[in-house]
Amino acid sequence: MSRFPTAQGPTTDPDTASRAESFGEVLRAAIQRRDLTLQRIRCRLADRGVDVGLATLSYWQQGRSRPERAKSLRALRELEAILNLPRDTLFDLLEPPRPRGRGATTAGVTGSHLYGVDSPFQRVLGDSFEHFNDGVAPLSVSELCTVDADRSLRRIAVTQVLRAVAEGQDRFLIAHGVDDGEVMPSDIRVRAGRLGEVAADHENGYLAAEIHFGRTLARNETAIIEYETVLGPSPAPSRLHERRFRVPAHDFLLRVRFAGSALPARCHSYHRDTVPSAPRQRRRLTADASNTVHTFLPRCAPGVYGISWLWS
Repeated sequence: MSRFPTAQGPTTDPDTASRAESFGEVLRAAIQRRDLTLQRIRCRLADRGVDVGLATLSYWQQGRSRPERAKSLRALRELEAILNLPRDTLFDLLEPPRPRGRGATTAGVTGSHLYGVDSPFQRVLGDSFEHFNDGVAPLSVSELCTVDADRSLRRIAVTQVLRAVAEGQDRFLIAHGVDDGEVMPSDIRVRAGRLGEVAADHENGYLAAEIHFGRTLARNETAIIEYETVLGPSPAPSRLHERRFRVPAHDFLLRVRFAGSALPARCHSYHRDTVPSAPRQRRRLTADASNTVHTFLPRCAPGVYGISWLWS
């Protein structure tokens, strides 16, 4: 569930609305079929090296919370075995994770507005958080994500056309964020431009890097950067990718390509006004002959744009 930084009211997804059983319902039914108490399940998890509280198990089966952190996802994999469920039965019922960050205001396009107050991204950038990339604006962004046969998002290839909106610009800051239980990038390969300083916050799951243009831009001059982020295998199936825009862009193309042997059951594009807000404007996507889905947005306003998918 990778996230890469840089409306209408909520809509109801007919596929979600028609799904008969939720994660909590399936888990509760499986526990009842096995005739196990939560205490016995907790003991069996402990025997497998995973410590989960009774309250947590109770909240999961009631649908009051869901596994998100690495330890919880490991517990979920063990639960499938303990309950004699086919692999990924419970994983495939998890919705995309709740977005990082706390409440944000509704005015302006500052970093705090988009990411939320005291976000992990703010902590990795420090004093430059509110002003990163102020002198450079994206004109066009194209992004291709590759999901492998093991259902892991492994590569994110990005091409950006940038314009200097102030004199003396010679670099652009990129950042990559992951959710609990996912792997940090193992490599950033720059195809056009030169990789500069890299800062990583492994505890909060964020990495920031500078890409130098190789020359200093005058106001209104443009530059092109190309880079690829490489990720290791994910401990749980990947379920989404999104990009966050703090300033408008002329257009944005997002593609997700799946291995032919591991195609998702459903894909949707979506939009969020801010990182902490709920997804809106969900739209069903259909894969083409190359097993790729895409969303294209002309005149892309500030906000969060992504594609999510559900495995079957």
